[in-house]
Amino acid sequence: MRLVYYGTPALAVPPLRRLVEDGRAPLLVVTRPDRPKGRGLASSASPVKEAALQLGLPVETPSRAGAPEAIERIRALQPDLLIVAAYGQIFPAALLATPRLGALNVHYSLLPRHRGAAPVQAAILAGDAETGVTTMWMTEGLDEGPVFLKRSTAIEPGEDAGALGARLAALGAACLAESLERIEAGEIRREEQDPARATMAKKIRPADARLDPGASPETLARLVRAFAPEPGAYFVLDAAGASTEGDRLLLLAAEPGSATVPATAPGTVLAIDRARGVEIALSRGSLWLQRVKPAGRRAMSGAEYANGKRLKPGDRLPIILGAPAPGARSKGSS
Repeated sequence: MRLVYYGTPALAVPPLRRLVEDGRAPLLVVTRPDRPKGRGLASSASPVKEAALQLGLPVETPSRAGAPEAIERIRALQPDLLIVAAYGQIFPAALLATPRLGALNVHYSLLPRHRGAAPVQAAILAGDAETGVTTMWMTEGLDEGPVFLKRSTAIEPGEDAGALGARLAALGAACLAESLERIEAGEIRREEQDPARATMAKKIRPADARLDPGASPETLARLVRAFAPEPGAYFVLDAAGASTEGDRLLLLAAEPGSATVPATAPGTVLAIDRARGVEIALSRGSLWLQRVKPAGRRAMSGAEYANGKRLKPGDRLPIILGAPAPGARSKGSS
């Protein structure tokens, strides 16, 4: 089959590599344009572009996949099928109608659950016991097309989005390979989704990763797992001692502590343990900070952080409660 591949993040790299390994190298790889990244804001290629260049595949980076000139480029290649994995844009009807067979999307959830931009994080936040990969015939709707194939996997206790995403990417590569084998054999399966069972996985905003010590320990631990390693869930610390926002303390791993603790201010250090980290009080219960990344410093264990701060039980991390107060200014704001 003549294929064109659309993808952008690291999640989309294993399916691309599997295509090449199976002798199905795409005619063209389409990915999002280079973007500034890091402190120096240097232009950075997407993971899919980097992989495609390593594989010797032609790459294009249109600003819009549905732009007339971008569609004409695809039409000239006369593809049989478009393969799409986390590309990041909805395709218009004109692009979907270009290939002979349509467009097959590799989506990282068990559709119709968790349609949308962040299905891996959404599965962890929802406390799902399992998730998976779906290959789906694309339509103009957001992840609403008929399903071709599903493959499920259990979510391991304590597994974060980085580890789960890596497993799903490998599963997605296998699911895509099986789907293409069946299509080549003449099987064109189209199972309509039940819209009544659909849930949405919204795009993650920086504010979504802020931790509120008023939430339950279980909720906070899920948030930490869902946003690790990127962008990282965080507490905001009151560095100035006057309820103004200071540095962020990123949490890369955490687990619920005691369900009930003596009445004390949130952020109060309850215990320090070399293996488990720092246990702090919340409004309800407590949380073990197992691995953290202070602003401007390397990632470290909770115990290392406590030692560096010379914390001891009874001391308090100056966590700002809830949402920023009206008029509060973040560090670096103008």
